[in-house]
Amino acid sequence: MVYRKFAGKEVSAVGFGCMRFRREEYTKDPEICADLVVKAAGLGINYIDTAPGYCDNMSETIVALALKRIKGKRPYISTKCGLWMANSASGARHKLEESLKTLGVEKIDFYNMWCIKNLDEYRQMTRKDGNYWGILKAKEEGLIGHICCTAHADGDTIKEIIEDGKVDGVTLGYNALNFAYRRAGVKACYENGLGVVVMNPLGGGVIPQYADRFGFIKTNPEETVAAAALRFLLGQPEISVALPGIGSMAELEEAVAAADNVAPVTEERLAEMTKLLGEELNTLCTGCSYCDDCPSGVPIPRLMDSYNSYLLSGDKNSVAARLSNHWGLSVKEAEACTGCGVCEGLCTQKLPIIQRMREIRA
Repeated sequence: MVYRKFAGKEVSAVGFGCMRFRREEYTKDPEICADLVVKAAGLGINYIDTAPGYCDNMSETIVALALKRIKGKRPYISTKCGLWMANSASGARHKLEESLKTLGVEKIDFYNMWCIKNLDEYRQMTRKDGNYWGILKAKEEGLIGHICCTAHADGDTIKEIIEDGKVDGVTLGYNALNFAYRRAGVKACYENGLGVVVMNPLGGGVIPQYADRFGFIKTNPEETVAAAALRFLLGQPEISVALPGIGSMAELEEAVAAADNVAPVTEERLAEMTKLLGEELNTLCTGCSYCDDCPSGVPIPRLMDSYNSYLLSGDKNSVAARLSNHWGLSVKEAEACTGCGVCEGLCTQKLPIIQRMREIRA
């Protein structure tokens, strides 16, 4: 396993994302899922990312079961609190204490202000008596190692957040599909000395699911597309941890193997990949989320992500399946679209978003 610096700590370049445990396993016996975390630690993974609410509120419990069985130094734990869970210093402190109790630990190494989509949400988090101040007090008491955030925002917003100086690291969506639109944010973090954890490194499962369409990612014909997508990220020095969601032993072993023999990704390779994405997949939404400012509250990035499944498979039913299984949403979300066009004005790819909303509704 390769290790990299994150806020002064040596963390594994491949982490363990605890959002994709299999329901049929954790409802039957959560120890089945804990086995994966124990095995991951044995293979050198020492960064475990969980959250309240993941896996029907079972994720932190599964991690706690695994921690009781892991020999030697325990892995670093990352968990989170979002505005929908708490919107005050005292509320955030309460949620932190719940996570400490559930996880069975005395200290959480990386505690995240969760799912910041824009500067307004960041300002709510950090306003006087906002979540941040409860988290900061807990850090001063030794209950937290580092304050971080997860961001579903554009590069300029991420840059403003990190320049405010309140976080030690940022977790953001970054993969072989959308890197061209997020790289500025990743580089800004790196240049300011922050750790960078990338979630959805496999495009939320889209990349391996449609391996034939993403074959251009591979540099070795013998590797899988999933391994190639991880190596593409691990070859970039700005990335501290790539965080695949792991739900099976096969996925775990493939992720760990991807950390071997990683070649540096050059600027020339990035330019080539950008060109290939434009030529091969120019109708796919890359998930940059610039359009996530709908006056009617339509979750456009998630609907567009799900529409990608139709473009890749040709199966109209795949849109509803992706919305339900991956995002917990319904196609009815598109019914609130008024066709105002704000999203299309923000789209960096100039995609026909309004037409796609109509198709999803239909």
